[in-house]
Amino acid sequence: SWWKLIDADGDGLIDQEEMNVCVDLSIEVVHLALGDMFNMSLEVCPVRTIGLGGEEEARKKNAWFLGVEQEDRDGGDVAIIPTNISPAKLSWRNRRKELKQRKILKKTFQGTIARHFRDQAEAPHRLRCIYAWAEKAHQDNKLDSVLVDASEDWGSGAASAVMGRKRYVELEPKISYPEFRQVQKKQFPHLDKIGEEIITSFKEDLWLLQGSKRQNKELRRDGLLFLLAISVVDLGIWMV
Repeated sequence: SWWKLIDADGDGLIDQEEMNVCVDLSIEVVHLALGDMFNMSLEVCPVRTIGLGGEEEARKKNAWFLGVEQEDRDGGDVAIIPTNISPAKLSWRNRRKELKQRKILKKTFQGTIARHFRDQAEAPHRLRCIYAWAEKAHQDNKLDSVLVDASEDWGSGAASAVMGRKRYVELEPKISYPEFRQVQKKQFPHLDKIGEEIITSFKEDLWLLQGSKRQNKELRRDGLLFLLAISVVDLGIWMV
C-alpha cells in the first residue's frame, strides 16, 4: 500500500530514497500500534502483583491478568479471566512503586522501538544492500545521463538559465516492488514480522534490565561485606 502511495507517477517504480521512506512508514505504523497497545495494557493491568493490593497470597489469587484456573468438563485446567474487576486501593508507598515500574517499562519500550530496526537490525545498511543487489530492469540497472536546462540555483545562476545553457544529470535506476521483494526476503526478512521483532527485542531488553539490577544488587552486597570485613580486621589490629 505504501509503495503505491509513494509511486506518484503510477508506473510501479520508485527510487532508492522513496524506497527507504516506504520501509520507514511501514515500520512506523507498527510502532504506533504497538505503542497504543502497550499504553492500554498498562492502564488495565498492574505492572506488579503488588498493584492488586492485599497480602502476597491474596495478590497471587487475585492476579486476574494471569487467568483463574478452573477445571473444565474434560478434566483439564483452563484459564478464565473474570470481568468484574474492582481497582485496588493502594498505599502511598505501593502506588509509588507501581508508578516507578510503569515509568521504567515505558522508557524501555520506547528505547526498544527507537533502537531495534535502526541499530540491531541495521535497517539503513540492509536497505542499501537491497537496492544495490536487486536486478533492476529500469535503465538496464545502469545510471542514465540526461541533458536538462540549467536552473537558476545551478551554475552561474539566472544568467545560465537565460542563455539556455544545458547540464547533465545522472539518474539512478528505479526499483519495482517484485524486484524489491525478491532480495528483501533473503536479506531483510525482519520486515515480514515487524511486530514480532519489536516484541522479541523488548523481551530481551527486559531480561538485560533484570540482569543488570540483579548484578548491581549482588555488587552492593559484596561491597558491604567487604567493608564489614575490613572494619573487623582494622578493629582487631587496633585492639592489638
